[in-house]
Amino acid sequence: MATVCKFGGTSLAAAENIQRCCKIVQADENRRFVVVSAPGKRHKGDRKVTDLLHDCYVNRFDEAVFNATFSAIENIFSEIAAIVPTFPIAEELQIIRAQIRFSEANLDFVLSRGEYLNAKLIAAYLGYEFLDATAFIRFKNGELDMLATRAEACALDKNKRYVIPGFYGVDERGHVKTFSRGGSDITGSVVANVFGCDLYENWTDVDGIYVSDPKLMENAKKVSQVSFRELREMSYMGASVLHAETLLPIYENPIPIVIKNSFNPEKCGTQILKKRTEVSDKEAITCITGKNDYTCIQISKMMLDKQLGFVKKATAVFEEYHINISHTHSGLDNLCFFVEHSQYAEISFANFLKVLAERVDADGIQGHEKIALLAVIGHNLSGKIGVLAKIFNALKNSGVNVKTIYQSISECNIIIGVEDEHLTSGIQAIYRDLIEE
Repeated sequence: MATVCKFGGTSLAAAENIQRCCKIVQADENRRFVVVSAPGKRHKGDRKVTDLLHDCYVNRFDEAVFNATFSAIENIFSEIAAIVPTFPIAEELQIIRAQIRFSEANLDFVLSRGEYLNAKLIAAYLGYEFLDATAFIRFKNGELDMLATRAEACALDKNKRYVIPGFYGVDERGHVKTFSRGGSDITGSVVANVFGCDLYENWTDVDGIYVSDPKLMENAKKVSQVSFRELREMSYMGASVLHAETLLPIYENPIPIVIKNSFNPEKCGTQILKKRTEVSDKEAITCITGKNDYTCIQISKMMLDKQLGFVKKATAVFEEYHINISHTHSGLDNLCFFVEHSQYAEISFANFLKVLAERVDADGIQGHEKIALLAVIGHNLSGKIGVLAKIFNALKNSGVNVKTIYQSISECNIIIGVEDEHLTSGIQAIYRDLIEE
């Protein structure tokens, strides 16, 4: 048996937090692979090390600003290093300072130094071997290359105990390449895959996965199990659970994941499985979440359903403008695309709509901004009689107007379009009527 443990930034934000996490590792001899994030916020108003590193990179030619920002990083790591008196923290920090200011290091390299240094410190504290992620995690064309990663990992001794920095690897040119923010979750999955682990423990600052954000619903219900498909939908629709790409490295050879609280390790947490083994009516709904700031682009065209290639022409324009389509709804004479506002924030939206209308020869085209997509996610939702009726009734009684609705054929989610300002009240209304009752 072998377990990979990934610890998030809040769990590793200070010396006492790190000591607590190390006790968790030492409590089970199967926990042989430890993936760590950079130190997170220690308290409200504090700043994450990764954010400080970003500011250092931006201000590397402004000596006064750089020194003040890097001093904050030095203070954080010097405090942590007190738990390992023999660790050469001053020398390590001096090297990183020089790499940022006086080398041609790219931004990804600079951002990765928080995980890098934290992993070295924790390895020294545990007596584990430090294994740099650049030793085996490979990127190609900006994406994780699992074939190359597995090949590199074959040369590593899988019987050792390692501490590995999360969040980054190396590209085909030998440059450090990071995942998007939260990417240490992906590193944990990669390690679980290439080292043949039986379990992936993801340690964070909550007891597990909740049906709704506890910040919105006091005493929100925790779920015991979530399927891979449900987790993907939850992450995609804005729930802060795991990085949306975490499952990709372990999907074909599914490895169970458990979300646990490093500040409350006795709690059982939430299991994430390829297929749930426990499905009851009480846990049919696993998450109610949503995201703001979508735009609905509605194209009207008489006899659209008879127009061969119409959708292809439309999506080609989105591709040309580098706008990713999040959701698509269609009818006989209309087609709706939902895109996140950030996708077109730097272009002339009016010009985009004009080009789109010309290319597809539309009868009419409209852009409806400030739309929120509210998602109800769970198991076999279309097989639960009355679920849609209860959702609509809850929204009606709370004065939330439904703009659009879509239920996936996978029976995993129901997506409802509402006005941005009604997203929170919509989530709360559905939770009260479908979960609390």
